[in-house]
Parts: sequence; structure tokens; C-alpha cells
Amino acid sequence: MKDFDKIVEDGLKMETNFKLGLDFKDKVVKLIRRRERISQRKFYFLIALGMVAIVGSGLAVVLYFTDIQSFESFKQIVPLAVLIGSMVAGIQYLDKKLVKDKMFKQLA
Repeated sequence: MKDFDKIVEDGLKMETNFKLGLDFKDKVVKLIRRRERISQRKFYFLIALGMVAIVGSGLAVVLYFTDIQSFESFKQIVPLAVLIGSMVAGIQYLDKKLVKDKMFKQLA
């Protein structure tokens, strides 16, 4: 973010053939930051949706392979579903960090 702000600052300090308003720089930076906040909100929403989907998938797998007799047994299954969902998320994270990053570094 600091690098981006520095690039914008440097670009806006350059002289032009025409005159801009005194608050032009502030308006541009405000617009860029607003778009970044909207983008971050979308990103966090998708992350939360993905986590719910992963835990839901874990719950679905556990429910598929078990026979639920009562609500008490359902309470015991939910932590297992969360564990399975967390394991899937962890495997995906490790895949991204360990495998794909190394593969991209080798290609570069």
C-alpha cells in the first residue's frame, strides 16, 4: 500500500501542461482507497463464504457416513466436521505456499 501511495504521489507531483484543482490529488487518492476498501470487503466476504462452504462440506461428509439417532449425537459430529473442513483448508493453504510458490519461482 505504501509503494502504491508513493507511485501515486510521484505521478501527481509531475508538472502538466494544464492546471488541476488544488484538491485533485486528494480526490484521486480518496477514490483509489474507496475502491480498495470495496475490493477488500468482497475478498473477505468470499473468504468467509469459502470457510462456511468448507465446514459445510465436512459436515455433509460426516453426516453421509454416520447414522444420527438424536440431537446429542449431532452435537458430537459438528466438531468432527469443523476439523475435516479445517484440514481441507490447511491442505489448500500448504499447497499454495509450498508447491505452487516453488513452482512459480522455478519458472521465473
